[in-house]
Amino acid sequence: MSRIFVDSSVIVECLKGNERAIDLLHSIKDFELAINPIVFSEVTYIYMKYGKKDLTKVFELLNSFIMLDLTKEIVKIAEKYVINFNLLPNDSLILATCKYYGFSLASLDSDFKDCCEAERIKFIGIE
Repeated sequence: MSRIFVDSSVIVECLKGNERAIDLLHSIKDFELAINPIVFSEVTYIYMKYGKKDLTKVFELLNSFIMLDLTKEIVKIAEKYVINFNLLPNDSLILATCKYYGFSLASLDSDFKDCCEAERIKFIGIE
């Protein structure tokens, strides 16, 4: 079974009702799907920032994914991604998590596409 890491962009856009994001998530629903604490934080922060008080729906969705731990090794990989790809720290930690655990990456963020190719991480997005 394929293992796919789901980026914050997919989850946030699904919660907003974006059909493209919903279709993407639906197309991978039968795979092993995971997030990390960075995605949990980003999605929750964005939802709260826009005044959403009831986080039940958000937490139900986030809890439906496998939660991958961040490790010291992942942070070391992320440091290289910040330097080599000029990625933001959170994006670097997401990409490093995929690399460390051997997951593909589902994202609507095109910043990941070239980095995934360079790191031989399968990128699943919408063209």
